[in-house]
Amino acid sequence: MWRIGLLLACMMGPTSLPAAEADLNAPLEVVDLSDQDTLRGIVERYLGDPDLWPTVLKINDIASPADLVPGIQLRLPVRQVKAADEALKASLLAIQRATAEGARIFAPVQIGDAIRNRETAVSSRELGLWREAVDFSAIATGFANEALDISIRQRDRSAEAIVSDVQGRVEGRAPAEPSWSDRQLDDILVEFERLRTLSASTTQVTFRDLSRLRLNPNSNATIQRMRSDPLTGGEVTKVSLVEGDFYALLNQLSDKSQFEIDVPGVETTTNSADFWIKNDRTGARFVNYDTPELEIRQGGDRITVGEGEGVVLTGQGAERTRVLTAPRLVYPAPGETIYTRSVTLTWDVFEGAQAYWLEVARDAGFNQMQTSEWGLRETGFEGALPPGRYHWRVAALDALGLPGEWSTAQDFAMRVDTTPPFLTLLAPGPGVISDEASVEVLGASEPDAQITLNGIAVTPGRDGAFIATLPLAPGPNTISVTAVDPAGNSSARSLDVVYRLAVAVDIALSPDIPRLGDALATKAEELSVLGTTNAQPGAPVVVRDPASGTPVLRAEVGPAGEIGFTVPVDEAARAFTIEILSPAGATEGSTRFQAVQDRTPPDVVLDLPPPRATGDPDVTLAGSAGDAVWLELNGAPVPLEAGRFEVTVPLERGQNPFELLASDAVGNVIASKLQTLYDIDPPEVTSVELGRPSGPDGPIELIVMARDASGLVQAAPFLIAIGGAEREGFLRCDSETGTCRASLPAEPGALELIEVVIEDYAGNAAFE
Repeated sequence: MWRIGLLLACMMGPTSLPAAEADLNAPLEVVDLSDQDTLRGIVERYLGDPDLWPTVLKINDIASPADLVPGIQLRLPVRQVKAADEALKASLLAIQRATAEGARIFAPVQIGDAIRNRETAVSSRELGLWREAVDFSAIATGFANEALDISIRQRDRSAEAIVSDVQGRVEGRAPAEPSWSDRQLDDILVEFERLRTLSASTTQVTFRDLSRLRLNPNSNATIQRMRSDPLTGGEVTKVSLVEGDFYALLNQLSDKSQFEIDVPGVETTTNSADFWIKNDRTGARFVNYDTPELEIRQGGDRITVGEGEGVVLTGQGAERTRVLTAPRLVYPAPGETIYTRSVTLTWDVFEGAQAYWLEVARDAGFNQMQTSEWGLRETGFEGALPPGRYHWRVAALDALGLPGEWSTAQDFAMRVDTTPPFLTLLAPGPGVISDEASVEVLGASEPDAQITLNGIAVTPGRDGAFIATLPLAPGPNTISVTAVDPAGNSSARSLDVVYRLAVAVDIALSPDIPRLGDALATKAEELSVLGTTNAQPGAPVVVRDPASGTPVLRAEVGPAGEIGFTVPVDEAARAFTIEILSPAGATEGSTRFQAVQDRTPPDVVLDLPPPRATGDPDVTLAGSAGDAVWLELNGAPVPLEAGRFEVTVPLERGQNPFELLASDAVGNVIASKLQTLYDIDPPEVTSVELGRPSGPDGPIELIVMARDASGLVQAAPFLIAIGGAEREGFLRCDSETGTCRASLPAEPGALELIEVVIEDYAGNAAFE
């Protein structure tokens, strides 16, 4: 059959075979596998598809990924894969063009042959049969072109529809049929044909203009009218929903199509291209998911349903509501591959949802439905699925039974995999003798494999590489690594390492070295490091930069086990490692330290500054001293606790100066000078004047002259009598001039000073 198809394809026009011949006959490209490469990574880089790695192993006569080692040469079919992919792309475009012209209706045999031959081409590519992939792609292209020609010639005939998806049991009844009969995929539907789905069954009807109608379980609909207007090229379609529900996606690419829906007692016309309708004994329900409106007429009432709105029609009238927004899908993650025979789909609980509607399809457009579950009460669903790629989505159902917006669809794959994962051990080498108590194990596997090293789980990097440190026991040690891929396939590798006990050497740095945090510190440009060790006198000492491993200096252990050397420092802390080596050069002891140059004095901060003046006999100074190691006030030591201090200082009359000195561990010193006036004498009032300086009818002024060492408080209360009537207020005092002044409006009567109080900043008061 396929050779006849190939002949037809060649007769209908040029195919991709001649153009691809050079690529198919080209030599394979040779690539060296480095220690940084993984099998999937190098296959994806050169062939664009990491899942072709089994084919690459077969071409190179390699039994298992575990047999790959760095330096091996791989022959890769770079140009062959390119030829197959281009032929597959051309066949897909040809099938899409024919389908867009109605080939599923007008040329179902030809378009079916095109699809089947392309599926064979895809399978051939997966098996590494590049020439067969190109040949079958060309056959598919030929059949698709034939379907396109037939569809174009059939444009003027009566419009029809096709059963484009069947899940479960679907029955139909054409006008000429006496009873219901089963409907299969690609069956043609005619005007006035009835269609119904049974329990757990769904079907999709695709009209000539590519509008789609998904009839859900236990639904019954009649296709009342399907007409094609030869003058306008438009399609007129009318569907009657007797019972159940359907979801419609109309052709949005043409403004010449008209789609009408009848529900008993309700007429519906729509400009919307995305809507849902249900009819049962409780009433009719409508939801519009598109920007254009859905128009409903019941009796004399006209109802328009906007985007994101739903309407329920019952005998009591119409109830309108906003439908729920989309829930969030949780598991599987987008693109995830499931290796079990069943999968549990989960999503977040959605507030206000009474139940959920789940759809699982074999295509991104949800034309090939695998599962449709309505009314799920839980936020999860478990089901068995055959191998393949699937797309799923969920809508929340509200209290009226209206489905909300679909969630963003996500895809996942069900896969059968029996090939063990790639696994290699790169370090240590076999038979290594180590004088260290641990060994670093380096290897590589597939990125999604679970790695265990001597029974301990190890997480590989994104490229599949893994590294772990394994403790060793004295004598022979077996290192066993196992890799298990998501499908449960496993690979194992092992090697032996001998641990020879080394002398344990301790290194202790002198506690007298100043420290800034965890770093050794000094004010100078070089730091003198002193320490002790129990290593043998004369043992080599190496000080290294741990970042690069480069030796900074070399020394040796002194006669009494002392260690001494200097290292350069700057304001940024720098790390160093001290290593004491065995005679064979192995590290027998090491320690790490940081060194820093510190020229910053301590940061002394008082909680509150001392008062400028006070009448109290003493004052308390408290605050933080940063990294200070000692603090003194006026030459007397001040205790420090957790970097804080608090000291009470007795005062003498007059000014009391304070000098705070603080020093850190390396000798940086800071000095702070403060002072407080101890004042227990009230202000001295030198004069008081109360009168009307502008004349007997002028305003009244009270002027008090006073002086005080700590200064005068700005407001001074007073009480006077004017014609026997008391008046009170506040003088405004100026400490610099010693003047306190108040003005009152003109008022007749004799003036009498009853009381005035002048107060200084130390709290002392003078009364007049």
